[in-house]
Amino acid sequence: MILKKVRNLFFAVIIICTLSVGTFQPVTFAAEEVTQEGTITIVGNGENILEETSYIYEEDTTAFDVLVNSVGAENVEYVDYPSGKMITGINGLTPAEDETFYWAFYINGVSAQVGADNYKVQNGDKISFRYVDWTNLTDSSVSLKVIGNEENDMILNPSTISFIDQPTAFDLLKVVLGPEKMTYTTYDFGAMIDSIDGLKAEGTYYWAFYINGEQAQKGVSDYQLQNGDEISLQYESWETPEEEPKEEEVEQPEDLSSAKPFDEATLTNSIINATEYVLQNEFGDWQAIAIKQAGKTLPANYFENLKKQIKDKDGSFSKITDYERLTLGVLAAGGNPTNIEGYNLVEKIYNGNVTKQGLNGVANALIALDSAEFDIPENANWSREELVGYLMENQNEDGGWSWSGDSTSDSDTTAMVITALAPYKTESDVKAAIDLATSYLSNQFQTNKIDNSSTAAQIIIGLSALAIDANSEAFTNDEGSLIDYLLTFQNVDGGFDWQGGDTSDVFSTDQAYRGIVAYQLFLNGEGSLYSLPLVDNGSTPAPPVTPAEDDKSDEVKVDTDNNTTQEEEQADSVNNTNSDNKINTETNKEQQSTTTETHRLPNTATSHFNLLAAGGILVIIGLVVFVYQKRRNMNKA
Repeated sequence: MILKKVRNLFFAVIIICTLSVGTFQPVTFAAEEVTQEGTITIVGNGENILEETSYIYEEDTTAFDVLVNSVGAENVEYVDYPSGKMITGINGLTPAEDETFYWAFYINGVSAQVGADNYKVQNGDKISFRYVDWTNLTDSSVSLKVIGNEENDMILNPSTISFIDQPTAFDLLKVVLGPEKMTYTTYDFGAMIDSIDGLKAEGTYYWAFYINGEQAQKGVSDYQLQNGDEISLQYESWETPEEEPKEEEVEQPEDLSSAKPFDEATLTNSIINATEYVLQNEFGDWQAIAIKQAGKTLPANYFENLKKQIKDKDGSFSKITDYERLTLGVLAAGGNPTNIEGYNLVEKIYNGNVTKQGLNGVANALIALDSAEFDIPENANWSREELVGYLMENQNEDGGWSWSGDSTSDSDTTAMVITALAPYKTESDVKAAIDLATSYLSNQFQTNKIDNSSTAAQIIIGLSALAIDANSEAFTNDEGSLIDYLLTFQNVDGGFDWQGGDTSDVFSTDQAYRGIVAYQLFLNGEGSLYSLPLVDNGSTPAPPVTPAEDDKSDEVKVDTDNNTTQEEEQADSVNNTNSDNKINTETNKEQQSTTTETHRLPNTATSHFNLLAAGGILVIIGLVVFVYQKRRNMNKA
C-alpha cells in the first residue's frame, strides 16, 4: 500500500515538473541575418549567356568569384599575370589570335578600373561581363575629374570612362575612386559625399558637383550620365576667401555694395496699381497680409468673414497650412490667433502634423510662429529649434530645397525656406546654409532658369527677409535685376500674369503683390513681409483642444476634406512651388511625401511549444502506466 502511494506520487511529481519547465522556458531571439546580394549578367557575341541573375556573397568576395560561382570554374578561362587574372573566355567564347575581341567588365554600368579578381563586390552591385570588339566600341563615355583645395590640385586628372545602360554620377564616382578614396552617407533622398582623398565635407567646405562646367541642379545619385558629359567635383567653401573680393559679390549676395539704387517711384506706382486690382478681385488671407504691410486698409468685412470661417469649422481644419495661413491673416486684421472665436490656432501649429505637407508645412509653421514671436511651451510637439533643424537636414547638396524633401531642388521651395530661416541668420550653421541657398538662387536667375512671376516673387520675399537686395549684382542678368524682371509681368490693369502676356490672373497677382510689397519693406528697412506684431486687444490664449495631432509620428494622414478647390489649394501656401519651367500644381495639392515608417517586431524563435508537446507526451505515458498498474492490482485482488 505504501509502495503504491509512493509510485503515484512519483508520477505526479514528473507531470508537474514537466508542465512547469514547459511553461517557464525563457524566450530566445533568433539573430536576424543581413543578406548581401547583387546581380550578374553575361552578354556574349550579341546574345545573353547569362540573364540577370541574383547572387549572394560573403565578405571579401571578388567579382571573379561571383563569375566562377555563376557559370562554374570549368567555364571560365583566364591567364594569371602579376597584376591579377585576365579573363580570356567564358562558356567557350574565346577570341582567336587574330580577333580584336575581349571580355569587358562593368560595375553598375560603369567600366571597371581594376580586374574582376581585384574588385570586392559591394551590396547591390550589378556586375556585367560583355564580349566586345575594342576596334568597334559602342559604349557611351564621359570625362571625369576631381579637384581638391586649389584649381590646380588634381586628385583625379581628366579621364574618359565608358559606360552602358543608365548609371548615375554617383555610380561613376564609386567605381573610379573606389571605397579607399571616397566615403559617403546614404539618406532617403540620396547620397551625400563625406570625403574624397581625405578632404572632408565639413564646416563651410563641401564637394561641389558640376556637369559640363555648370553646377548641377541634381545630386550625384540622381543624375543619370549622358554620352559626352564632362563630370567634375571640386572641393569648395560656401564662404569666399577675403583675398578674392570679386567672387565675394557672387558668393555673398548680402554684400549690397554693388546694388544700384532702384527707382522707388516706379515701385510705388506698381504697388498702387496692384492694390487696386487686388481689392477689386477675389480677396483672401495672403492678399490681406500684403495689403496690411503696404499700409493700405483691409476690406471692412474681411475680419468678420475670417472669424465666421473659423467658427463654422469649430476651429478645426484638415491641413496644417490652414492654421498657418489663418494665423497670419488674423494678425494682419489686428486679431489674436491664440484666441480667435475661442480657438487657439497657434497651438494647432506647434502641436500639429507640420510635416504632412512636406517642407511647405514646416517652413510655414516657422514663419507663422515667428510672425509675432509666439511663445511655445516646453512640452510642445515642435520647438523652434526642431523646426529649424528639420529644414537644415533637408537642404540639398546644391544649396536648395525641394517641396517633398528629395534631392531635386526648386527655386520656390528654396525661397520659402530662407524666408523661414531669416530670423536665425546670425547662427553660424544657419548662415552657412543661407549663403549656399542664396548662391543657388543667384545662379538660377543669372542662368535664366527663372521664367515666371511667381517664382521671382517668392525669391524676392526671401531675399527681402534676409535684407538682401533683389536689385543687386548677384541677382542681375543680361536683361536686368530680379525686381526689374518681376515688374515686367505687370499689366495695365495693375494685375500680374504668370509667364508673359496681357491677361492678369488673381493667383499670379497675389504672389507678385507680396513680392513688390516685401521689396518695399526691404527698402524701408522694415524687415520681413511676415513680421506681424500682435496687437494687444486684451485677449488671453484659449486653452488647447485635445487630442492634438502628433506630427512626430511619421504616419501619413489622408485629407478627406474635398471641399477645397484647386485654386484654394494653390492659394493655401506661402509657396506655390513652380518648377523652373512650369507650374508644379502638385506642390499645393494634398500630396503626402512623408514616408510611413513601420517598425518590425523582433524575429523570435523559441522551444516553448516543443517542450509543451514533450510534457503532454509524458502526461499520456504517466496515465497509461497508472491505468495499467490499477488494472493489474485489481486482477491480483
